[in-house]
Amino acid sequence: MGKVVHLGNRFFGEASLEACQELTSVTPEGLDKVVLCSTGTEANELAIRIARAATGHHELVGVQQGYYGCSHETMSLSDYVGFIQGIGTRSAGVHRLASPNCQRCPMGQWYPDCNLRCLEYSASVLEAESTGKIAAFLVEPILGSGGIIVPPDEWFTGVKKLAERFGALLIADEAQTGMGRTGRWMGMDHTDVTPDILVLSKGVGAGFPVAAVITTGAIEDRCIEAPLANMSSHSFDPFAGAIAAETVRILSDEGLVEQAEERGRYLRDALSKVADKYDFLGNPRGRGLMVGMDVTSLEGGDKLQPMLSLALEAECMIRGLVLGYSSLSGVVRLLPPLVITEEEIDRAATLLDGACAHVEQNGVEVFRYMPKHLGSARLAMAFLGKLED
Repeated sequence: MGKVVHLGNRFFGEASLEACQELTSVTPEGLDKVVLCSTGTEANELAIRIARAATGHHELVGVQQGYYGCSHETMSLSDYVGFIQGIGTRSAGVHRLASPNCQRCPMGQWYPDCNLRCLEYSASVLEAESTGKIAAFLVEPILGSGGIIVPPDEWFTGVKKLAERFGALLIADEAQTGMGRTGRWMGMDHTDVTPDILVLSKGVGAGFPVAAVITTGAIEDRCIEAPLANMSSHSFDPFAGAIAAETVRILSDEGLVEQAEERGRYLRDALSKVADKYDFLGNPRGRGLMVGMDVTSLEGGDKLQPMLSLALEAECMIRGLVLGYSSLSGVVRLLPPLVITEEEIDRAATLLDGACAHVEQNGVEVFRYMPKHLGSARLAMAFLGKLED
């Protein structure tokens, strides 16, 4: 940083080239062409443009309960907290696959007897409603913001075949799952599928805004021939590149990817013990240190309760435990630092236990949480509605 922070997009610094080398050392074989940029949204937008240039097609396919960013294009592909209501209509030529949520199947089926009915149905819809000129399918190895949904491995195989049928590319959005989070370097490493384009953000900068789009030499050649122009003010900034390269080295040297798998098992075991005590909390799931739990009714039943999950999150916050929630969906998310210790996990489980006991006894306490919880405008509006009633 003392030498140079920004060079402009006409130049490549040594640090940026080191970042490309380090990143391609941990990505699937064949994915060895890298563009560094700033954010996950920017990276997904570039991945979409690469797919369009490489295929000559224009339509896009996301996944219901997926989340890809906050630009108009990526938000149009997403299904997150009703944000789409604030941007008007979705972009033209955007389609979405039925959610591969085997715990709460949108098709009313049971895995594995369903034979992936969700994908079969989605394929028939695409055949009927698209022009057939699909550029890319965007998937998350685990649907994070949608509720820690872990699709079956064969679902990815099916999506890859479906993309090939339409002459489209498969983009894996590894914003949340990449860089060791799931106990593997990449979330897609848990499957037998290699994406055509891989997008990294969040973890690749360890808190600093840097992202990467990684693809193959063959796709790069097709983009050059198209041609595809790309310009971003902070693409390949050397300071960001130095951070990305060092992040990979630290994760590797300190064994944090393997540790994420080990600590993830410990975390899920600890959460299961808490969930066993409360009827409204259950189904701890995930991979590595990417875990979610369902919050259902205090009165029984398995319907997800968004307001109760927010109350639980707020109660934990008051006690010093930061949880995440998923799209007001009735799911709490836990994505702790990869360096978390077993002692810290035990402490978190104790705090969660106390919060669950309080919520079980008191339910959603409007006046307790309103002054404390400022994380959601929609939550505030919902509470205000209750007060008016």
